[in-house]
Amino acid sequence: MAIKVIVWGTGSVGRIALREVIRNKETFELIGVKVYGDGKIGKDAGELSGEAATGIAAVKELAELPLDAADCVLYCPMVVDYDDIAALLRRGVNVVTTASHVYPKYYGPEIYGKIDAAGKEGGASFHGSGINPAFMSEILPLTVSGLSHQAKRITVREVSDVNHYASTAPEIMCDHIGFGKPPEEAKKADDFLKGMTAYFSESMLAIADHLGVVLERIEEHHQVATTNERIVLANGRVIEPGTVGCTLFEWHGIVNGAARIILSTFWKLTTNLTPAWDVTSSDLVEWTVTIEGTPSFRCMVATGASFDPDSPEYGKGGEVAAVVGTAVHAVNAVPYVVAAAPGIRTFLDLPLIASAGALRG
Repeated sequence: MAIKVIVWGTGSVGRIALREVIRNKETFELIGVKVYGDGKIGKDAGELSGEAATGIAAVKELAELPLDAADCVLYCPMVVDYDDIAALLRRGVNVVTTASHVYPKYYGPEIYGKIDAAGKEGGASFHGSGINPAFMSEILPLTVSGLSHQAKRITVREVSDVNHYASTAPEIMCDHIGFGKPPEEAKKADDFLKGMTAYFSESMLAIADHLGVVLERIEEHHQVATTNERIVLANGRVIEPGTVGCTLFEWHGIVNGAARIILSTFWKLTTNLTPAWDVTSSDLVEWTVTIEGTPSFRCMVATGASFDPDSPEYGKGGEVAAVVGTAVHAVNAVPYVVAAAPGIRTFLDLPLIASAGALRG
């Protein structure tokens, strides 16, 4: 029987998750949609996701959701509400979220205990999913590390063109991340940037725990580069020369007194920068995982709309593809989470998550 799913949140990631649930009728049955904006109330799930009408109208109030019939909630808000998550789990509804919490142990025994206990009380599982942090910063480096006898240092480097994201979510990329701001202003950490640090720190702790070492501390390194050219985003917003055109977020996990785990991400609007950072000009999102050890390995992964040379989308759309991958990996995790033992279940607790709709059409 198809897994009965409620999609909670229809922002940039939730909307795609909703679309994928609707499309994969062999695996999933959509039974509800929870929205936050009043303008979305009553709209058909198909309209919200760009699909045909489903007969499922979006609601805002928790009491209007058919929770008693649900197998799983795809929980896709910007920020988690622990009371909501615990209530869902106690009702026996499994939860897969894209709002961080891929390794909830990082947030301490109080939060971990609340979620885990609620899941065990209701016989339901909780799982946090994502592409980076998460897949690229945990699963891939840990997998590649299995080829080294002694892994001295693990490094994950992302380079992403974020023009699309800056246009569709300027409140995040410009107001919080700082594109278009003077450098000193952009480097002031607000709650969003602090949340990013916590999110990547989850991956640090997951790696250290799985490798059996002690993560002594995490050092944060935040740098910016200014654009040498005027940039006009698709939404009309202008990024002037001399303001931030690229950001580097880097975190060092200190193990045995040295930086043994390094996670970094470059977000760029241009490559015409001061200082002249070595960032690619590709439209793809690219990750490089390096295991420095005995022997050493390097794995490079990119995402885009297509890698078929005959496709008009060849080598394009990396940023959009990364967002789609974030949503799809969460959707693909649902069958594994539904089948898992109650409580918190991280990537390290579940089988290898594979595509729920691959090779079928």
